[in-house]
Amino acid sequence: MMTDLHVHMLPRLDDGPAKLEEALEMAAVYVAAGFSRVVATPHWVAGSAWQPSPEKVLKWLAGFRRALEKREIALEVAPGMEVAMTMGISALIESGQVLTLNGGSYVLVEPPFQQLPVGWEQILFEISAVGYRVIIAHPERCSHLAREPEVIREMVDMGVGIQINWKSLLGRYGKDVRDTAWSFLEGGLAHCLATDGHRPGDINPEKLRRMKRALTERLGEAGTRLLVEENPSRVWVGKPLENLSSLKAPSQKKTRR
Repeated sequence: MMTDLHVHMLPRLDDGPAKLEEALEMAAVYVAAGFSRVVATPHWVAGSAWQPSPEKVLKWLAGFRRALEKREIALEVAPGMEVAMTMGISALIESGQVLTLNGGSYVLVEPPFQQLPVGWEQILFEISAVGYRVIIAHPERCSHLAREPEVIREMVDMGVGIQINWKSLLGRYGKDVRDTAWSFLEGGLAHCLATDGHRPGDINPEKLRRMKRALTERLGEAGTRLLVEENPSRVWVGKPLENLSSLKAPSQKKTRR
């Protein structure tokens, strides 16, 4: 069973499900797709309508958990947020204004879709300096990072985790984003996959299974397991991530003579 660290599943908090019934339908789809645990990560964007308090998120989550139990949907849902990249995230974490993933040592940070902000290195450094680690959400969707993959390498060298969207690999954002996602994966510049799901129809269990087979063909069984099971589980419990680049691709494995 898999763990998803990036899901917009709580209703009426952002651009995720509009109603509880839709959120429950979404949860059932995730179970059918092989997920046993997800982190609910509503958007948190400073100065916008998407700036829920941790108390509100936890209250919504408690109600959602009760509804899941009543429907007998066996999905464990933990709290979190997808925090827009901005100065001062470290202070927000320390003051309890934003939620980390499952209340642990990782925070999910969303880069802009166009250009990284000036001082992005300082933003990431400050988060690390107060004892937390960053997971960068879907960098393949950021034009800056797609143009300059060496920046991703710099982030990885800083100890930042990289999360690629399943939907990117499935072509939901177009060919260019799909190709960029694969280039990050095959370059060893990723740590985990997540759905970034917003609606029940965002995830198709059969397509997800086919994509897992494609990942195994291109990255090997160990690489695929690292991305979809092992590293997400490490984040869930606050353990260090393993770099995909430390594993050998199938084509690099020695064959027995």
